[in-house]
Amino acid sequence: MGTDPATPLYDPVRLRADVRAANERAQALPPDPEDLSRPPRPVPGCAACLTLAERRESARVAYDRSAETDANVLLRQHQRQEHRA
Repeated sequence: MGTDPATPLYDPVRLRADVRAANERAQALPPDPEDLSRPPRPVPGCAACLTLAERRESARVAYDRSAETDANVLLRQHQRQEHRA
């Protein structure tokens, strides 16, 4: 590894441009109207929502926070695809 100690590990100008571009992209997207601090509620009468909510509850009871989070993500994804016009 023959790196020159005088050469910086990163290019500060390029880094600033990358950060600026990421900030511009974030500002261009509309905010998600969901409150992500709370778990999603199943839509009444939807079997898929109910199944995912049951999976989440089983994970919660078993203290499996990873599986609980996975169920929340899948439930939100399902709701975006199936229940939003």
